[in-house]
Amino acid sequence: MTPPMDPRELSYQCDGLPDRAARLAAVAACLSEAIGADVVGWAAVDLAACTAEIRSDPAAAPADERRLVSVLADIPTVRHYRRSPRTREPLRISDLVAAREWRNHPAYLGFYRPMGLLHHMALSIGPRTPLRGAGWYLLRSGSDFPDSALDLVRSLRPVLTVLDLAFPSGGAVPSGAQARDEARRRAGLTARELDVLALLADGLTARQIATLRRISVRTVGKHLEHIYDKLGFRDRLQAVTEARRLGLIP
Repeated sequence: MTPPMDPRELSYQCDGLPDRAARLAAVAACLSEAIGADVVGWAAVDLAACTAEIRSDPAAAPADERRLVSVLADIPTVRHYRRSPRTREPLRISDLVAAREWRNHPAYLGFYRPMGLLHHMALSIGPRTPLRGAGWYLLRSGSDFPDSALDLVRSLRPVLTVLDLAFPSGGAVPSGAQARDEARRRAGLTARELDVLALLADGLTARQIATLRRISVRTVGKHLEHIYDKLGFRDRLQAVTEARRLGLIP
């Protein structure tokens, strides 16, 4: 049995790589080796425009990418993430639909079966709306992904989130920057405080935020103090909930 991957190992593998494409390729290779999958990919999805930026290992042929885009809205994991905007847990197809139902599902018939694939696991990363988002997916043709694979992906989610934020998708997930900036001004937050708040809502710790933004943990703590004071809450969950209500974060 392959020993679990240390999240630090994934970070080390990506350290010093020059751009987003290189980092995505390194992450895909690490996930494939650690978990075992026929295909590992990352996608930034825009269901409103029926488009997606896809990076996979092995690289997908243009025809395969078109087939995937054509069924994206019907994939059970995508539908679940759309209906549950706060869900950050990794999901398998088998967690959501029965095997017989999946084998007759439009997404399976339109993409998975022609590719010789059956099992799917996904992890949503970073900000998303009901129509736009990004994340990782793993595909298999043999046995389903075990619970240990879910646990491993769950443990890697913080570092995958940091890598995604460090090398964003270049516009596939629009920020709604103008509306959020108006909300920021109404709440009395600075741009840096809003940035820290968004990272906090994505599940990053103070140390991870400090590393990503190249500031000290103490400075992050000061930003959080100011955020809590301005929003009127001392609890992280309550502050994030209030920020969503005010339109500060998606």
